[in-house]
Amino acid sequence: MYMNSPLTDLPLSGQLLHNLITLAIVYIYIPVVHLDIYLPYFSKACCGDESANICFLRTMGLQFVIFLSLLIPAILLLRQYQFTRRLNFLLQLEISQQRADIEDLRSHNINLLGNILPEYVSDKFLYPDLNNKELYYQYHEQAGVMFASIQNFSDFYSEMDVNSQGLECMRLLNEIFCDFDELLDEERFSSIEKIKTIGGSYMVASGLRTNTAKQTKSYNNWKHLEDLTQFSLALKKKLNFVNLHSFNQFELRVGISHGPLVAGVIGATKPFYDIWGNTVNVASRMESTGVNGKVQVTQETQAVLVARGFTFTYRGQVAIKGKGELITYFLHE
Repeated sequence: MYMNSPLTDLPLSGQLLHNLITLAIVYIYIPVVHLDIYLPYFSKACCGDESANICFLRTMGLQFVIFLSLLIPAILLLRQYQFTRRLNFLLQLEISQQRADIEDLRSHNINLLGNILPEYVSDKFLYPDLNNKELYYQYHEQAGVMFASIQNFSDFYSEMDVNSQGLECMRLLNEIFCDFDELLDEERFSSIEKIKTIGGSYMVASGLRTNTAKQTKSYNNWKHLEDLTQFSLALKKKLNFVNLHSFNQFELRVGISHGPLVAGVIGATKPFYDIWGNTVNVASRMESTGVNGKVQVTQETQAVLVARGFTFTYRGQVAIKGKGELITYFLHE
């Protein structure tokens, strides 16, 4: 924002002062210099026994007093003008700084909210519809859900002094999940949304973004479920890389399911994005009844993924809590 500096007013103020002084010289001192011109006039104008010189001096003195009565207020007004301009400049500078601070704070809040909620959900909080006070929720007919658990991390975790009461173990888990998060920044996994982490479990979903034509097409032909399955394999590669450099032997146990679900935000002051439905429960059961190092899916999910080029090994019927016996498959890498 452009602002005039108070220093730019100094030449103008100086010019005004110069003009006032020049006027004083013209008004007072020129008659003194040219006495031969003005004395005859005062000789005719003076009255009584006063000489022309005394009458002239008295008249000049009166003019000088009148001029000072005009000059002094003019100088005071000039100084007041300079002070007002400087004060206005400082106020504009402070306002500009406050606006910049507000923009920085807004950008920080946007980034912070974007780390808590998906972008297409956080927009509803940043630019709320005043006619709609309800929190965000959305029904998705065709979504994919994946649970990936580092099952043997609980055996690794220790609160001994050598691990700083478990701090070092949690630092390693954080590094692993940060590596998983980096995969989500890749374009090929743009249809996948991280939901949350629970202990050593990592939960994501696909098919929740349908605000573009490309995403809608992925939603309709289960391309996002293919991406979700590829993501599970990428997680295993990431974990193998961590094992190689940390001298550990962590293994992922993964469960995937697909179908309808509801996604929404819970809480107004501390919003939390989550998903609910039978699809979520089945994916959780696929993980909990799975095998370390394997990706387990239901028969319905296997049928969709086979059509997209994946191969599986038949596992058989598995007792699922609340679901009875379900036929499941293990994914081939």
